[in-house]
Amino acid sequence: MWLYILLQRMIRAGGGNAGCAIFASMSQIRYVRDEATGNGLSQACRAMTEFRIRRPRKLLNWFRRFWRKLVSAAVVAIGVLAFAFVLARVAAPFIISTGLVRNGIERAISQWTGHQAVIDGAPQVVFWPNPRITLADVTIEDPTADPPRRVAHIDSMSASFNLVKALVGNLKFNNFRFQRPHLYLRRDEKGALAWAGRGLFGAALSAVRPGPDGTQTLDATFNPSIGALTVEDGTLDIDDAFGGRVTLGGISADIDWPRLGDPAKAYVLARLGNQDVKLDLASSQPLMLLAGQNGNLMVKLQSQTLSGRFEGVANLAQEAYLAGAVELSTPDIPGLLAWRGAQLPAATHLKAASLTCNVLASGGGVRLNNLSFTIDQTSATGALEFNVNAGKAPKLTGTLAFNQMDIRSALSALSITLPNGARPHPAPEGNGLIEQVDIDLRLSAQTASFGPLEARHIGASILSGGGKTSFDIGDSEFEGGQLIAHFGTTRGIGGGGDLDVTIRDADLAATAEKLAISGPLPLGTGSLDVDLSTSRPLWETTATDVSGSAKLYVTSGTIPRLDAAAFRTLAGTKPFFRIADASGGDLDFDTAEIKAEFAKGSAEIRNARIGGRHGILTLTGMVPYGTSGMALAGTWKPPATDTSQAALQFFAGGSWPDPVISPVSTFRNGEP
Repeated sequence: MWLYILLQRMIRAGGGNAGCAIFASMSQIRYVRDEATGNGLSQACRAMTEFRIRRPRKLLNWFRRFWRKLVSAAVVAIGVLAFAFVLARVAAPFIISTGLVRNGIERAISQWTGHQAVIDGAPQVVFWPNPRITLADVTIEDPTADPPRRVAHIDSMSASFNLVKALVGNLKFNNFRFQRPHLYLRRDEKGALAWAGRGLFGAALSAVRPGPDGTQTLDATFNPSIGALTVEDGTLDIDDAFGGRVTLGGISADIDWPRLGDPAKAYVLARLGNQDVKLDLASSQPLMLLAGQNGNLMVKLQSQTLSGRFEGVANLAQEAYLAGAVELSTPDIPGLLAWRGAQLPAATHLKAASLTCNVLASGGGVRLNNLSFTIDQTSATGALEFNVNAGKAPKLTGTLAFNQMDIRSALSALSITLPNGARPHPAPEGNGLIEQVDIDLRLSAQTASFGPLEARHIGASILSGGGKTSFDIGDSEFEGGQLIAHFGTTRGIGGGGDLDVTIRDADLAATAEKLAISGPLPLGTGSLDVDLSTSRPLWETTATDVSGSAKLYVTSGTIPRLDAAAFRTLAGTKPFFRIADASGGDLDFDTAEIKAEFAKGSAEIRNARIGGRHGILTLTGMVPYGTSGMALAGTWKPPATDTSQAALQFFAGGSWPDPVISPVSTFRNGEP
């Protein structure tokens, strides 16, 4: 057909005679001259005309007959194959016995695990639409253990098998489904998982080697087909020599693992505590991971209170190795702590947190590089390192730089109580982080707050070890001056301790405003030394919980709403008056010095001296600040240059900030 079309195109392109000449040459027709017409190619052209008419019809008829025969043969072949397929499935139950399949999968389980498989339930074999066996009440035991140890129990399992291979007695199983399996794992003191046995799987674990570009290589002898694995309502019991016993229930999983030497993916849903946990796992080196070698791993975690991702290289053996990128986040910090069995009393006000870092874990050490985390509105960057040394308490070291730090929250974080089974060090003092771990942290912050008070550009440290804990602020800017602080305890961070604060050249008026302290107080640029003790956690301590002493020194300040002239006038004319009655102006002074002792919610004013152009004002007495009361005896001496006025003695009582002033002269002879 194609030749005929080609000739037609050549005739049209070269003219009738030229085409006829070509045709005559190809058909070996001799050139004969036509005397009548003068055309020498008439016979060739007539021959070609006959070819153009008759030959294509013959070709078409031949192709039609050929195509009909081909279609008929294909239909017959398909029919034969379909008949053979149906016949094989119909005849399979008579050719392949249930016992044969049962024995085959029993051997397969034993060969795979190296353990003994016992099937108590009656097997069920179906051949349509696909050959598949279902077994009930399957137990896998390690007979070499003393006593024999149960490795797994499966309520029901099923697997597909190849019918053709089964017909010749070569049973091969894949695409497994497990219903309510219970797997028992043990992790010994060396970190090894005692579960692989000495079967095909154990041999593959020994034979696998790293391949190029993050793959794994495995000899074909140890690389059988697995296909898909499905787990429904499984339970995993892990008896860990380090972390105690852990049980995961309600496990559902879809595992895509074509062959042992191939990459694997798994989608797992499990019940941990009172929350569902979803895990997505993927590795191009899964067998190496299970063999205790380094293998790449990607893990995604999702639960109600925690989301996370890890991508890198891992090793699950004794000297556990982990290197890669980590992302973690939680929308509910208290809920996360409660879920994991940890306790942090001061965390009730916290909400969300997130963390990203590069983790490197090897042996007994874990390092977090390029660490960045956020807790509510507080964020920090830095690096942390955690090391475990035999016979010693683990140690946490590192540096953290905060944009804004809440000192109460920072200290309260140290009071976290670790969950049962997570104690890294058998310290008898307690199960808190401070008792379990030695800490050496260096902190810095653009701003740091403690309640309403705020410092800037602070450099701080947290040290803990040997039963002692200290938090130090070495330097900071505070209200235009400098602040240095030290908190130390030997009773655990939650047992209170001693607080020393030194403030130099700070704006105390701004401090009083932030503390919402009003009334006639000496305000200005000054210094404050505080030495306090408390038996309560520092982040919970109030003014009524402290004891100790304080010393205040202010220069060139004022006492707001205290008019010296009005005070003297009222004292000379009234038996008592409220100090607000003398608030017509401010009392300026050159120096003010106050020394006080604190105990049981009261401040004892040992000596208060305020001096300036209006004379010298001295006060002594008690201020029970827990009830906003006061009982002070005062003396106001006029300036040395003023001989016209006598010293004024008075008593100040009532409640702050508007106490009642009673001149002492009103009490002469026991009468007002």
